[in-house]
Amino acid sequence: CQFNRATQAQRQPGSTFKVFAYVAALERGIPPTKLYSCSSMRWMGQTYGGCQRSGGNTNMYTGIALSENVVALRVAQQVGLGNVVRMAQRLGIKSKLDAVPGLILGQSEVNVLEMTSAYGAIANRGVGNRPHTIRKIIDSSDCSDRNNIYTCRCIYSYNSDPKCENPQGDIQANRQILRPQIADTMTQMLQGVVQYGTGRGAYVGLDEAGKTGTTNRGVDLWFVGYIPNKSMVTGIWLGNDDNSPTYSSSGQAAQLWGNYMKKVVGD
Repeated sequence: CQFNRATQAQRQPGSTFKVFAYVAALERGIPPTKLYSCSSMRWMGQTYGGCQRSGGNTNMYTGIALSENVVALRVAQQVGLGNVVRMAQRLGIKSKLDAVPGLILGQSEVNVLEMTSAYGAIANRGVGNRPHTIRKIIDSSDCSDRNNIYTCRCIYSYNSDPKCENPQGDIQANRQILRPQIADTMTQMLQGVVQYGTGRGAYVGLDEAGKTGTTNRGVDLWFVGYIPNKSMVTGIWLGNDDNSPTYSSSGQAAQLWGNYMKKVVGD
């Protein structure tokens, strides 16, 4: 059978994983305007360099927009690595996550589908839906009008439908994972990534939001993002199966995302 890189390839997500630290901070009442030092830091035996694109003290808006590692690390240190892991799991990450500082920078491998699904919950104002391809199952042998599928017996519906045998819908459907205000603030922060940060290549002009991610030597290039009022989220991953370097940056993934989304929305 064919290898599905969206669901089977376990890859390091790079800086796309930082979103979970920032969401965990917002949920604990830490305002996005809070300032964090740009100086280097030492945590759990590892030394991390200071800001690369800014200096002095930087707030969360700028920290995520410019993808400053040390800012994300300080945010995660404040909220606790365990809380970051739990937030990622709440948002749909099922891959094994190690509660170490490197987690925040995308050290633990995940797949494209679960990362895209997690961003989808933020895009959906905190309402999560597991990725699914089946919306409804009907019995074509049990219809009052064989020419009208809407008269057939409904066996299963993902969303609530009083005419179905599971009228409440799937138990995994439409779960409020985050408060809407938290998700909306995170969206505003991710919009800054495209407006003036590392994801400028993804610009479509529809208030799109997202995050870039690059691993060492450009082995993995990511952009996961969404257009809030279009109900669409897309994850882009570029890389090689043998983990050889791409000799590129996540800007290429962002540009591909932008080109693709322009076509999808009919630019």
